[in-house]
Amino acid sequence: MNRFKLNITRKMPGLVPPLVMVGVLVVLLPVFILMTLDRVKKQDEFIRERFFITGTSLIRTFEAGTRIGMGSMQWGAERIQSMLEETAGQPDVAYIMITDAMGKIIAHSDAAMVGKIYDRWADLGLLPRDPHLISSRSLNTPDGPVLEVAKHFVPFNPMFRGQRRGPGLEPGLRYGHGKMPPGPLGAERPARPAFGVFGQADHYIFAGISMTGVQAAQARGFKNIVIKGLLFFVFCCSGIIALFALQAYRAAQSSLEQVKAFSDNVVQNMPSGLITLDPKFNVTSANRAAEKILGEIPEKACPQMAAMAARLSGSGGAVSGEVALNRKENGDLRLDMTVSAIPADEDQVQGFVLLFRDLTQIRDLKKQVETNRHLAAIGKLAAGVAHEIRNPLSSIKGFATYFARQYENEPGDVEIAKIMVQEVERMDRSITQLLEFAKPMAVEIKQIRIKPLIRHSLKLVAHDLGKKKIRVETDIRTRRETIHTDPERICQVLLNLYMNALNAMDSNGILEIGVADAEDTLEIRVADNGCGIQAKDLEKIFDPYFTTRAKGTGLGLSIVHRIVENLKGEIRVESQPSKGTVFYITLPGNETIE
Repeated sequence: MNRFKLNITRKMPGLVPPLVMVGVLVVLLPVFILMTLDRVKKQDEFIRERFFITGTSLIRTFEAGTRIGMGSMQWGAERIQSMLEETAGQPDVAYIMITDAMGKIIAHSDAAMVGKIYDRWADLGLLPRDPHLISSRSLNTPDGPVLEVAKHFVPFNPMFRGQRRGPGLEPGLRYGHGKMPPGPLGAERPARPAFGVFGQADHYIFAGISMTGVQAAQARGFKNIVIKGLLFFVFCCSGIIALFALQAYRAAQSSLEQVKAFSDNVVQNMPSGLITLDPKFNVTSANRAAEKILGEIPEKACPQMAAMAARLSGSGGAVSGEVALNRKENGDLRLDMTVSAIPADEDQVQGFVLLFRDLTQIRDLKKQVETNRHLAAIGKLAAGVAHEIRNPLSSIKGFATYFARQYENEPGDVEIAKIMVQEVERMDRSITQLLEFAKPMAVEIKQIRIKPLIRHSLKLVAHDLGKKKIRVETDIRTRRETIHTDPERICQVLLNLYMNALNAMDSNGILEIGVADAEDTLEIRVADNGCGIQAKDLEKIFDPYFTTRAKGTGLGLSIVHRIVENLKGEIRVESQPSKGTVFYITLPGNETIE
């Protein structure tokens, strides 16, 4: 039988409290937003950098081609204009133009713009005059967004151009108001003479890279960044929530295991028996007390238990009552039982719980108390009656002896006198037993050896055992060598039990005497294979004057019961008709009996 496991249904709180989820959102949401914005910013910077490199490469390529052409072939403005138009035909090139220092367009990919003032010239800041520096800015044009890259245009190699700037020239030009940059002390500089179209005067080249085509890609990139960020955010939230859920689950599991361990411990150690049944009345579990009370737990509930449980199948609730179980070897077992149903959904029953306690010992104690009360009453009566009867019996015995001697020549009269004497002696023995039973019993406790005590008691009945050819078997398995008790009283108890066994057995019977340790006590067992005792008589064998033998007085077992009680022990009997009887005497170990 599996140990009882109690299932506890508890309303468990949510694994993750809402406050924890709010905290996770509060912590991770700003992180998600910052990461997304940072990635968007980096994407914009990457696109701007790519287009800046494209514009720079375009300007440097054009500038290099112009430098070669003008140096070897003496190109003019028409050739430069033609190159600008051809260059503007490349993908993503919105425009390319060359202006002078006043913002006048010298050459433009759109020929119609030549000679005009660049309309965004006033918005320019300080452009670098260093030929190696390039600046850029973002513009919104009617044709869409443009990244404009600007550079000081140098069509000639500086080593062939001579000195182009005076000592007081500023490091850059600020365009505006149609004037050349001021000279030293604020004086205006006159325009420098041109070398052809692009002489010694300052010129600037502008390349507009169209960003219209990348808007869709940028939108898709932004969408991808947001989606990835959301996935990352969901993943992080899920991970953190999962960690909290796992921790909460482990804490709940640990708490539940502790509750289960506690409940199992309570159920297993409760003094009352507890078993559970399924709807078909099969036993599913039992605690230690149930195993101790019932012995071997059956697979299916006994009919009495099933009948009580069946009363709950439709109504539910609980039913209490007293149940008598007939155990083949150990006799009847009486239980005070309460049966309750284990409800399921829709008014169904998924099992039963049976809680019970053993009433057998209580009933035995009640009987013992009643017997003691009865014996006490009889003892008081016997003390008075025995004294009054004994004196007349002595006179009757004397007269019977006298008449036996007086009429010794009359065999018939002598025989009658002898019968009278025998009956008086029998009555005297009964009165002696009655007085012995009635008067307070004194015990003299000594430390005696166990084995010699058993051998001595058997010697007292050796003659009777030999006459009926009774075989004696002894089994002494105690670890004790001595015991504190009254040897005379114990011999009297054993002698009475031996004589009862002799009267119950036929020739060639077996008398068994066993001694064994039982926790802190010593158990003496006297068994025979005689006729046994009827079940209806087992409750009466210790009552005074109860006997099933024609010549018995009915006081032998009553005196045995009283002696054992005075020695602070217990006596019980098990018997089956035609199989024999076993008496169990339990005596204190080495305790001193007061």
